[in-house]
Amino acid sequence: MEPEALLELADDAAGEGEYESACHLLMAALHLAEHRADYDAVLHVGAAGRRLGVAAVGAGRSGLFEELDARAEAARLRLERAGQLGRAPTA
Repeated sequence: MEPEALLELADDAAGEGEYESACHLLMAALHLAEHRADYDAVLHVGAAGRRLGVAAVGAGRSGLFEELDARAEAARLRLERAGQLGRAPTA
C-alpha cells in the first residue's frame, strides 16, 4: 500500500464529514511514509492534514489535525537527522 492511497481515502472521509476517520487515515499514511523514509510523502501528508484541518475547524475537530501536523513535523525532522532523504530503510 502506498501513502497516496490512504490520502485519497482521507479526502473521501473528510468529504463526508468524517474528520476523525480522515485524520486517522492521514496518521496511517504518515507512519507508512516515515517507515519507508519517504520524505516527500511525509511533506505531502502534512500538507493534506493542514488542508483538511481547515475544513475540520467548523466541525470542532481541528485539534486532531493540529496533533497530526506536529507529528508530521517531527517525522520530517527525524528523517532529516537520519540523513535518509528519499532513501528506503535498510533493515
